[in-house]
Amino acid sequence: MRASVIALVLLAIAAPAAARLWKPAPNEIAQDYLTINHNKGEEGRVIVSWMASPAVTTPSMKQLLDKYVVLQIVHTRPVPGGVVTWDEIQGVQVSDGAGQPLKEVISDAIPPALIGMFATSEAAMRQTTQGRGKAQWSVWETGAINACQKGKLVVTYDGETYSFDTPIPGCAKP
Repeated sequence: MRASVIALVLLAIAAPAAARLWKPAPNEIAQDYLTINHNKGEEGRVIVSWMASPAVTTPSMKQLLDKYVVLQIVHTRPVPGGVVTWDEIQGVQVSDGAGQPLKEVISDAIPPALIGMFATSEAAMRQTTQGRGKAQWSVWETGAINACQKGKLVVTYDGETYSFDTPIPGCAKP
């Protein structure tokens, strides 16, 4: 029974939502846009999430997310028996729409509020995956990226290029 529950939780984490939001708030529209689910078939599933200021409602977190590009990447693979393996994430490159690479923030320079958010997320993932789940959080200097101005955020990982056009849905209209 426990294995069935875990399998359902993992499916819920890894599967894209099947329903659309009804009367979504602007931050919910932003949250929906900021997650890319890539089903790679035999190569598994990659989820790339950008945590941008329009997706949150807390003013202090909005300011922080305007200052940094915060990404989470998860890569799972199916294996025989219905178990899922979680890849170590390596080789991520982040740039703006003009191809200018963003500079990654070293771990010692990441603001404490983000470190706390990462720790909370990782603890929840450990609990729901019996300690097997792995996600990579990374923080980048914004460069020319602004979630609510014209541009593009480009994330390259595992031979794929994922992009977010900006302004993202959910930004306040000027």
